[in-house]
Amino acid sequence: MTRSTGVDQRFRQRLIGAIVLVALGVIFLPMLLSGPVEQTRVDIQLDMPAEPSLDAAPSLPEDTTDGTPEPVPPEEAAPSEAPAPVSPDPAAGSGAGFFVQVGAFGSLENARRLSGRLDEDGLTVRIAENDREDRLRYRVQVGPVDTRSAAEAMAQRLAEDHDLPGYIVEP
Repeated sequence: MTRSTGVDQRFRQRLIGAIVLVALGVIFLPMLLSGPVEQTRVDIQLDMPAEPSLDAAPSLPEDTTDGTPEPVPPEEAAPSEAPAPVSPDPAAGSGAGFFVQVGAFGSLENARRLSGRLDEDGLTVRIAENDREDRLRYRVQVGPVDTRSAAEAMAQRLAEDHDLPGYIVEP
């Protein structure tokens, strides 16, 4: 009797295996034989408002100046704070030493605004002009200080007091 139990067990395993293979064939064979699935496109009609009509932009007056500002007579000049000096090269300028650079701007006005804010706090500030990659940059630098450690302390002070991350520029 033990022999028939072993044969029954093997027969059942083979029967289950055959059923599984037939089921897999029924499921996957039609997918393999049907070819690629065509993707259907569904067009959904959206109610979009019409494009707004905009008035024509006013034209700008033609620039007839040659790019140099006209000198202002001394009696008409407004008494304002003196702008920070602009030096053409970061290495040149107000002496040798280390500087802490806190900003680089494409606009001289923005550089002067930051420079004025730092100057109000008693810091020595310069604006260095740099022409790199065909773009003029105005770099706001604090200093000079004599040693690198003094420049690191200045950078730390600027970060804490003014939330200005800076890096040290060597001469």
